[in-house]
Amino acid sequence: MILGIIGLFAAALMNNHMISSSKPYLYSMEDFEEYAASSGCHYEAAILLGCGVYKDGTPTPMLADRIRTAALVYKTGSVDYILVSGDSEKPEKYDEVGCMKSMLLELGVPEDDIICDGLGLCTYDTMLRASTIFKVKSAVVVTTGFHCARSVYDSHRFGIESVGVEAINSGYVIRQNNYYREFIARAKDYVFTLIKPGA
Repeated sequence: MILGIIGLFAAALMNNHMISSSKPYLYSMEDFEEYAASSGCHYEAAILLGCGVYKDGTPTPMLADRIRTAALVYKTGSVDYILVSGDSEKPEKYDEVGCMKSMLLELGVPEDDIICDGLGLCTYDTMLRASTIFKVKSAVVVTTGFHCARSVYDSHRFGIESVGVEAINSGYVIRQNNYYREFIARAKDYVFTLIKPGA
């Protein structure tokens, strides 16, 4: 029981550090549009993270809003291309990346400006691969609000100069379970970005 309390306290400290250190780099879509217009900022890529596709291949509401937000970021002119990262390891069974790419094309993003990474199986893998495989040096990370701090933190730990844009919410409800899972995932990624397995 004492070990459990110590572990929970350590995880809370890791969460607090990750959230506080990432906070200055996080924007709403509206704030980012103002920032991009006023500063003329430029980043190499928008990194779009996957989060779920239905059996018929259509995006969940959360993923659809991430995709819409990435398209809006692209249309500000502040990025050169969108790196679409998700689980398409076995696309015949589950294809996040294919779904995201199709919707981006429907939203008017040119195919030449969409780069796909079907092995972004988790946030850590996405940022590791963005840095080492795709050689991304600067990025706008697009994901859901509760996931933004960890995504930006991970990208910084891999040397990517980045800001995060919280995806718009068209009306879906974020379940409490997402926050519990994110609490655990932050602690895990805090450790992983220290020891860097696979790097």
